[in-house]
Amino acid sequence: MVLAGVTDNRPGGTAMTSSKSTRAKPAAARPKPAAGARESADHPSRLLERFLFMSDAVFAIVMTLLALELRIPEGFTDATVFDGVTAAAPRLIAFAITFAVVSVFWMGHAAITRDLERFDWPVAWANLVFLFTLTLTPFATALLGEFNALGKAWQIYCVVLIAMGVAQVVMVTLICRGRGKLVGGLTRRQQAHRLARAGSPALGFAVALGISLMGYPIVSLYAWVTIPVFMLAARLLFGPRAGESA
Repeated sequence: MVLAGVTDNRPGGTAMTSSKSTRAKPAAARPKPAAGARESADHPSRLLERFLFMSDAVFAIVMTLLALELRIPEGFTDATVFDGVTAAAPRLIAFAITFAVVSVFWMGHAAITRDLERFDWPVAWANLVFLFTLTLTPFATALLGEFNALGKAWQIYCVVLIAMGVAQVVMVTLICRGRGKLVGGLTRRQQAHRLARAGSPALGFAVALGISLMGYPIVSLYAWVTIPVFMLAARLLFGPRAGESA
């Protein structure tokens, strides 16, 4: 037998090594992830969630503000409250129209953004412009309820809704760029359908504004009903075929 670290060459000898050589080396310590690495990995998804949450919150606030404008004019008592409600009819009608239109825009916004796979800054900026035009609807509705719906107030109202529609079209255009890479890919037909559908409200109120400017204010009040017609035309012309999604 020899000292540790030296091999015993005698017959029957047993090779031995030092305890240091037989001791297993400790596994190399794994590097700790950098601070915030886990958070940064989820960063794009968090931005998309905030993008969608903010949009829904603005829609909810706008609809609430519309309801806050509902009040009867001053000077009515409990005995004449029904007369007060009758006097507030223009505001009630303006509220009902705007609530319906904003609801259509919300459904359109949900359809536009439901397939987004990741956050995109150009789309976010376009969405902020769209939300800006959306927040103008309580003001335009108050004007419509306060003044004559056959005059300038209705024209201002139409301009606000046209601006909303144009902003929505811009946002859809940005989402569809690169053959719809942000939503998993789109065919040209699908892109055309989404653009035509998004532009339908703007076209409807553009028709209403044009008729009003031509001197037919009463007819222009009902021109917004062309919006469903434009949406139906968009579906018939560019709608999904069998086996395709919208």
